[in-house]
Amino acid sequence: MSTILRPNSHSNALQQSNYIAEFKDKNEYEQRINSAWRRAESECVETLLEHSEISSELTDKIQSLAFDLAHSLRERKGSGGKAGIVQGLLQEFSLSSQEGIALMCLAEALLRIPDTATRDLLIRDKINQGNWKEHLGQSQLMFVNAAAWGLMLTGKLMETPQQKSLSSLLTGLLARSGRGIIRKAVDVAMRMMGEQFVTGETIDEALKNAERLEEKGFQYSYDMLGEAALTDPDAERYYQDYQNAIHAIGQASTDKDVYNGPGISIKLSALHPRYQRSQMDRVNDELYSKVLNLAVLAKKYNIGLNIDAEETERLEISLELLERLCFEPTLNDWKGIGFVIQAYQKRCFYVVDYIIDLAKRSQKRLMIRLVKGAYWDSEIKKAQIEGMADYPVFTRKVHTDLSYIACARKLLAEPDYIYPQFATHNAQTVATIYQLANPERYYAGQYEFQCLHGMGEPLYENVVGDKAAGKLGIPCRIYAPVGNHETLLAYLVRRLLENGANTSFVNRIADKSLKVEDLIENPRQTIIKTAQQGNVLGTKHPHIPYPQDLYGTRINSSGLDLANDAELNALNEVAVSLADTQFQAAAMGTAFSEPDISNTVHVINPAQHQDIVGTVYEATTEQAEIALIQAANAQHFWANLPKNERAACLNKAAELMQQRLLPLMVLLSREAGKTYANAIAEVREAIDFLRYYAGQMSDLPGNVHIQPLGTVLCISPWNFPLAIFTGQISAALVAGNTVIAKPAEQTPLIAAQAVQILWEAGIPQDVLQLLPGRGETIGAQLSQDSRIQGIMFTGSTEVAKILQKTVAKRLNQFGESVTLIAETGGQNAMIVDSSALTEQVVLDVVNSAYDSAGQRCSALRVLCVQEDNLDTVRHMLKGAMQQLRVGNPVLLKTDIGPVIDADAQQNIQKHIDQMRSKGHKVHQLMFNQDASELAQGTFIPPTLIELPNLNDLERE
Repeated sequence: MSTILRPNSHSNALQQSNYIAEFKDKNEYEQRINSAWRRAESECVETLLEHSEISSELTDKIQSLAFDLAHSLRERKGSGGKAGIVQGLLQEFSLSSQEGIALMCLAEALLRIPDTATRDLLIRDKINQGNWKEHLGQSQLMFVNAAAWGLMLTGKLMETPQQKSLSSLLTGLLARSGRGIIRKAVDVAMRMMGEQFVTGETIDEALKNAERLEEKGFQYSYDMLGEAALTDPDAERYYQDYQNAIHAIGQASTDKDVYNGPGISIKLSALHPRYQRSQMDRVNDELYSKVLNLAVLAKKYNIGLNIDAEETERLEISLELLERLCFEPTLNDWKGIGFVIQAYQKRCFYVVDYIIDLAKRSQKRLMIRLVKGAYWDSEIKKAQIEGMADYPVFTRKVHTDLSYIACARKLLAEPDYIYPQFATHNAQTVATIYQLANPERYYAGQYEFQCLHGMGEPLYENVVGDKAAGKLGIPCRIYAPVGNHETLLAYLVRRLLENGANTSFVNRIADKSLKVEDLIENPRQTIIKTAQQGNVLGTKHPHIPYPQDLYGTRINSSGLDLANDAELNALNEVAVSLADTQFQAAAMGTAFSEPDISNTVHVINPAQHQDIVGTVYEATTEQAEIALIQAANAQHFWANLPKNERAACLNKAAELMQQRLLPLMVLLSREAGKTYANAIAEVREAIDFLRYYAGQMSDLPGNVHIQPLGTVLCISPWNFPLAIFTGQISAALVAGNTVIAKPAEQTPLIAAQAVQILWEAGIPQDVLQLLPGRGETIGAQLSQDSRIQGIMFTGSTEVAKILQKTVAKRLNQFGESVTLIAETGGQNAMIVDSSALTEQVVLDVVNSAYDSAGQRCSALRVLCVQEDNLDTVRHMLKGAMQQLRVGNPVLLKTDIGPVIDADAQQNIQKHIDQMRSKGHKVHQLMFNQDASELAQGTFIPPTLIELPNLNDLERE
């Protein structure tokens, strides 16, 4: 029996134990990194304060220099250049304004929309959202004012006439006749804005455009735009772009080295479509070989190669690849290995320790670019969605600024092993680095600054150059994106987000209402001053609640980080311990002490038919009758129990379920074929149901009386055997009803675990009873019984109609229609027009259509694509399908598990065969090279069928 497979990153041989390949042994520094993000923000800040103390004399020097830099930047003449235009646009149309959001949406979408009709509709939609007139004359830049005037005029032309006056009719006529002109004008304006952020569309063009600033002493690190490849062809194209760029950069700088010549930055997500923790075997084999080849090529030309930072969940795997690079014999005597670290991560302080230790162990001098971080908003949201214990990033910008300084001091303290590259647009940060490095002892190759093309050059014009000319004499390397408008998209949006934020120095420096002194506050002093005003030192931002506090008084369920080795190890241990455990389910209630073995059924793992997960003793008609009697007898007691006591039982059950997250996940994987990611979501949803319904009841005023229906029959499905099962039961119970639960025939074992937990939480055994069995026997008997006062059902439309006819034959105890709450299936569709980002479309389609093997009631069945972008979407979707691993979900690398049983497999396969026989194109793609390994379970490969219309779709 296998569980999570993890290759040792330093060895090609898997160290086999009885069940798993061993996890990599982590050194002291890696262990600190692994656990650091769980630390409270205040704890992290306390540590950073200890390591960032600066003498008052040096502090005065820093503030004086910061003031000079900020003042000269604000008063800088000739700010109408490219950088000034961008800064002016970001200032005038900030992302806190409706117009700024509309402008960004235009910039983001117009770069890729192929057809004029959709462009016209988008322009009309976004232009009508803004009050552009307010922005006229607000900027000193002619370009910005011209843009505001053009957008206001366009807005007037696009307005829908409200009355049939001559002027309104003329306006409408002009709107129709002038639409092409308007489209062209807005398109040109957006492309001009986009061009401010790229150095050139090709590497040769970029090298040529860089010559002007290189003459002034600037250096460059080129970034071939492209990230998050979803297909092998995309990854291969980016790989070729990097190779071509290295050749071009190297040939253009033959007389320079890694410190005084240009370099290149690479994104690992661009080089491989599965750059994630769950695919470590492919990362180590396929991705690493590409990175090594690029590094060897960069060494040949003696240029620096930096591995860019990406999302926090990828930090540790990128560090593993860095470690392998450092010990490669082919890279000996080369000082060009570079790595980017993000100060907004709470782990950054410890990452610096690890990197210094790595440099010493491998006898390398590493180029380390320290940035503040560019994915802050998505990191916060991801942690909230996934129910993490805390945030991996600081919630206050001032804490990130402090982290930056503390990490910078460590980097500067190891000049033999680290070449620091300080990337910042903040004058206060520049001044701090400059003074910490001791300008009196500066030498070529000690450190450098870095900035973004199109944004940071104005600041660094006072930094780069001879001291005799009043400059600081420190080199600055410009991070220079290279690519066409299509590849610019993701980069452009990220730059707009981070530099359009109201906390951005780039944005604030242009705001003349702010004093220069306020722009250059010392982060250390700011934090201490805040604490002296009665606040907790280093406390998180008050308006960003912890993930568990998102819903106020109702606690959000906690998740599991499947990118964190410590948590994976804990899951692995539970998976191993339960690998051979056989569970049981039978009629559960006060009257059922021993199972009736007359109808015994083995529950088989749908992914591995040799694995008997457990045994179910299906309920008999006699047991059903006893359960109905018990439920009726318990009804009065339960209905008259105070509502808060009933709610307390549900909250207690939620706590117990949270404590048993790991074993419940393992059982869901074995019995229902769920991947671990799906299993986490399933358990969390069940917990949230319990707390939600408990809260609904507790929040009712004390004088409100709920009249329960009586005994409620809950019939749950196999596709959500814990979440929907728990949701139905908890809603019925908290309202004062007794419940008889009939789980799906395929998944009774997880249902039995849920009932046991509810009993432990205080629900009496005669109030909640479990009757596993078949729908046509136990289900039919219970639904037809007059003592059943309500039915909650999730399943097929056919069964729902049968239940509807059944309950329509009688009235409940109050003389009313018997309540039937039914959730059934359908044909879920997604409509994609040409304004949609293809990469996002494909990610959402794959997630909705193929995750959970397509067995969710919400799974995508029909994808409607506009003809203008059909070929692009289809090509990328097929490429993404080719990356999906189908197999046993007990393996972390598995993307798609089995369908629930042989009947489901046969029905799906029959549908596919029918579509193929009718001449429709059928594409079945997956990563698995050997489909024979799927013979042990009920698997269906990801399938895409091209239909001219919906006539051949008759049921879910």
